[in-house]
Amino acid sequence: MRLDNLEINIDDNGIANLIINSKNTLINKQFIENLKKAIDCIINNKNIVGVIISSKSYNYNYDIDFLFSLNTSALIFENITKLSSALRKLENIGKPIVSIISGSVELGGLEIILHSHYKIANIDSNTKFIFKNLKYSLSPAIGASQRLPRQIGIENSLRLFLSNKIINAKQALKLKIVNEIAKKDALMNKAKEYILKNSISYQPWDDKKYITKQPNPFSQENLGYFISKIAMLHAKNSDHYPSVKILISAIFEGLNTNMHSGLKIEARHFTWLLQNTETKSMLTTLILNKPQKELDNAEITIFKKSFVENYAAEGVRLLINGVSAALIENVGKRLGFELGPLATADILEIQCIIAHLDSTDASIAALIRSMQKINRNGLSNKKGFYDYKERGIKNIWNGLTDIVPPAKIQPAIKEIENRLLYSTINNIFYNYIKYSEFKSYEMYDYMAINNIGFPEWTGGPFRWVKQNGVESFIKNNHEYAKTLGSRFVINNKIINVIKNL
Repeated sequence: MRLDNLEINIDDNGIANLIINSKNTLINKQFIENLKKAIDCIINNKNIVGVIISSKSYNYNYDIDFLFSLNTSALIFENITKLSSALRKLENIGKPIVSIISGSVELGGLEIILHSHYKIANIDSNTKFIFKNLKYSLSPAIGASQRLPRQIGIENSLRLFLSNKIINAKQALKLKIVNEIAKKDALMNKAKEYILKNSISYQPWDDKKYITKQPNPFSQENLGYFISKIAMLHAKNSDHYPSVKILISAIFEGLNTNMHSGLKIEARHFTWLLQNTETKSMLTTLILNKPQKELDNAEITIFKKSFVENYAAEGVRLLINGVSAALIENVGKRLGFELGPLATADILEIQCIIAHLDSTDASIAALIRSMQKINRNGLSNKKGFYDYKERGIKNIWNGLTDIVPPAKIQPAIKEIENRLLYSTINNIFYNYIKYSEFKSYEMYDYMAINNIGFPEWTGGPFRWVKQNGVESFIKNNHEYAKTLGSRFVINNKIINVIKNL
């Protein structure tokens, strides 16, 4: 049987080989329909004694264009559960299912592999399991949030899903992601050997003998881990990266029930996530609108230098305005900037921000001069807004409050977020007008995130403004400009650009 990139071959022993021929498969409507047909064919053939799933690589990703074309919750849920249900039928056929694994394995490929009762990986160095931080993308949709924790444990699963890790076949074996490793020319024979020795095969979560051994989220150890992890991630990311919250919720809720219900819980969470504003913004900018040509390195350098210096300067302005240093730093990191503004100022050396000050910033210039007089120039001499110790340990300088006392009443976090966001967006817009010659704004959204350090969840400055309302952005800048200075005065050229987004 052949269906585009899928084919089924059955040998004389009744072992079916389900072959996925494409190296870079996109999981879309065609793939779902064809895989469903192939699985139905296998299930309906009573002469088949077992199934081997093989592919040149498992470098499978979700087709974002296809997912975005599903414009209602019902359509998203229907398509995801169609694929998940088909694979669940195969997994529960009672006959042994074996995956032989070579090449790269990404999330979509991992989700298919996890349906197998036995997994054999090529020991070759080209076999790689690629985990990209789901914070910036989509959570699992066809069972990885349910199967991987049941297979390797809750903590190990979350660590992998929230990392940017690449592990080899030996590491995958140690983590119990795979059951065996072998040389390439032995993979098929070992898979057939397993099938012929195991006429009946089920997953541990479907075998009544082992179900009680599955991870329990309400156990003392796991419940404490979930609570601490949720608290930590919320403090770090707020709600700007919802895929993290969705992943944890799917695992926690799903593992409190059986696999059938867990898959529905995962699909419901995925459906919500796909319709989330931040998720759509990130995927649109970083995947769909990814530039086809290389960006100009000289231009990136100019933009980045100006951007980080401006970000640091705004943090020092907030400090002078009475905002506590700890609050400034935490809000900056919570927004998704790599570091807080004051830590950034230290790395740059604090005098670098002077170029971003204007006539209203005399108090900031005075602060910098007073710090320089006592040799607090920044990271280079281990003293700035922070005190730097060995092994990368740093603490906000205790004497800072003596020079700049914090106000008794601190502003709302949202106000600090707005100051940092509006200031950095205006800086990018200023340089866009000055250097870009009005090139594609999608390219500059990508560059702002991928090359400069603007937070991923926004989808980039242009997309964020469009998503949150152009008129609101103009109005709020106008109000800020009255009291905070010229950095919030928007050039008429950029107003014309953003009004036509």
